[in-house]
Amino acid sequence: MFTKQVMGDRIARDFDHRRSGTFDSSIVASGHVATRSLGHPEFENLRPGQRRTIPLVAVFLDLTNFTGRTFWDHQDEVADLAHATLTGFIEIVSSFGGFPLGLRGDGLFAGFGVGDTEFSAAMSLSACAFALDTVETVVNPWLKQSGLASVQARAGLDYGPITFVRSGNSEHSEINPIGFAANFAAKCEKKANSWEIVVGQGLADILPDFAYFSHHEDSPQYYSRDNEKREYRFFKYRWRNTLHHLDEVAETLNNTPTSEIARI
Repeated sequence: MFTKQVMGDRIARDFDHRRSGTFDSSIVASGHVATRSLGHPEFENLRPGQRRTIPLVAVFLDLTNFTGRTFWDHQDEVADLAHATLTGFIEIVSSFGGFPLGLRGDGLFAGFGVGDTEFSAAMSLSACAFALDTVETVVNPWLKQSGLASVQARAGLDYGPITFVRSGNSEHSEINPIGFAANFAAKCEKKANSWEIVVGQGLADILPDFAYFSHHEDSPQYYSRDNEKREYRFFKYRWRNTLHHLDEVAETLNNTPTSEIARI
C-alpha cells in the first residue's frame, strides 16, 4: 500500500543503507523506479533540433535552504540525504500519474498531462501536497530521532504549452523543456516559503471553483514590452486541507500516467 508512512520509511531506509555501506537498490526507494533516464517517454526519440509542443502542468519540487546544509554537513551525508529524498519525490510524482522530467540540484522538475486537464491539475497538486506532508511528518521526525537536522520543502506549479526540443548535436544532446509555464512554475517555487505550494494563473484557471487557492501577497507579476503591460497572477495552495484523501488516490492510480486516464 502506498502511504506517506510507507514512502517516508523508504526514504529513511534508503539513507540508512547508504550511510552504513549496505545500499541495495532492490529494497530502497530507488528500487521501485524503473532504471532509465528521467524524461517524458513521448519525446525520447526526438532527433537533435526536433521539437514538439504539448500543454502540460509543470512542477518544481524543491528542498528549501539545502545550500546551508551543504555548507555545514559532510558532503557524503548531504548527497545521501538528497538522493534518498529526491528519489522519494520521483516515486511520488510517478505514483500520482506524473512524469519526473529531470533533477535540478536539490529539486525535481516534473510534468503532468496531457489527458484530462482538470484531472492532471488535481493530481499535480496532490503529488506536491503528499511530498511535503511526507517530508514534514515522517522524514523529519526520523531525522530528529537520528540526531540530524530536519529538511524543508516547497513547490511551484503552472500550466501551459511547453516545447520539448532536443538541443545539441549527434554526439551530445539533451531534451530541454521550454515555455512560459515551466519558467513561471520555477518562479512560483522561488516565491514559496518552506512548506508552501504556489501556483500560477494558468493552473488556477483550470480549477476556477477550487476552494483551496488564495491570493498571494506578491501577486500579480507584471510583464512589459513595446509600451504594453500585462499582469499574471499567482496563488497559494492550502494543501493541508486536502491531505485526508491522498493515500487512497495514489493507491488507486498505481503509477498510471494522467495522460492515460481518459483512455482507461
